[in-house]
Amino acid sequence: MSSIREARQIWELAEEAKASNQAVVLATLITVRGSAYRRPGAKMVMRQDGRMRGTISGGCLEGDLFLHAEAVMVSQKPSLHHYDLTEDEMWGLGIGCKGTVDIWLEPIVWENPFWQAFGEAVKQDSPVLWGAELPEGRRFVWRMDVRAGDVPQWASIPVEGHGADFGVREGFWWDIMRPPQRLVIAGAGHDAEPVARLAHQVGFEVVVLDPRPHVNNADHFPTAEHWVKDAGDVDPSTLQGAYWVIMNHHQRRDEDSIRCAAKTAPRFVGILGPRQRTEEMLAHVGVMPDTLPIHAPVGIDLGAETPDEVAVSIVGELMAYRRGSHGGSLHGRDHIH
Repeated sequence: MSSIREARQIWELAEEAKASNQAVVLATLITVRGSAYRRPGAKMVMRQDGRMRGTISGGCLEGDLFLHAEAVMVSQKPSLHHYDLTEDEMWGLGIGCKGTVDIWLEPIVWENPFWQAFGEAVKQDSPVLWGAELPEGRRFVWRMDVRAGDVPQWASIPVEGHGADFGVREGFWWDIMRPPQRLVIAGAGHDAEPVARLAHQVGFEVVVLDPRPHVNNADHFPTAEHWVKDAGDVDPSTLQGAYWVIMNHHQRRDEDSIRCAAKTAPRFVGILGPRQRTEEMLAHVGVMPDTLPIHAPVGIDLGAETPDEVAVSIVGELMAYRRGSHGGSLHGRDHIH
């Protein structure tokens, strides 16, 4: 799985290259074995003038990749490159990741209908399935309302489904680029500000729900959408499948937020405060704990005390849940991912 937001950001640099009549290459990480800095689906754009956006590694491969990208710019043919980062004698860099990766370089040909469809797709906030027959065969891109190229039959289902969101199958590379998950922060207190900031930085689309306009505004939450209303006035259909962090520091508003969240088929409902308080509120609103993905107290145990520390704890749990991870320390693990 990869991010529409990340793809959109790197695509802006590609379009700038088009405007200045420069050749440009899209680099995509397609396989990882062992430990690596990024996961499959990571992308970057490399321009003829040497400018780059995005990242495939921690900086150890990009220089060598650009040399290959220059060749692709001239030949206008895709190429596939294998890096074995366990070969210290070859690289002489003391690279920290000891895995192997495959990176696919493609020239962006603006006249090609595939690239036109790809460029339009990454500008939309809907899931996009895309890929190609490796290393230089048929390409396809598909979102719910647009289909371009020869989409393999096996790839026609998983855009809205579950399971692996990237991979190499039957000679095709494929990836699902998804829009950001929406996070509703119920409560606009001063401790919610670093939560909103960090959540935005790690890719969530943040909504702050609080009826107080003097705190729920762009001055306090510059990277969020502001819903200045009571939770009881929210149309639940507008928040289907969202993540929630409930931190009003006000029991009635917290209970109203729980009621609202329960109607939205939420992915995650984190509630600030002691477990006993959460159980009392659930009983008051008539919601059974096992009917919601409740996380209370919300956050990873970091010994957090200050608002910034608590925000790291909360957003850390959100990230772990989004990735299907249990969290915890990486100490002693063979692989990072």
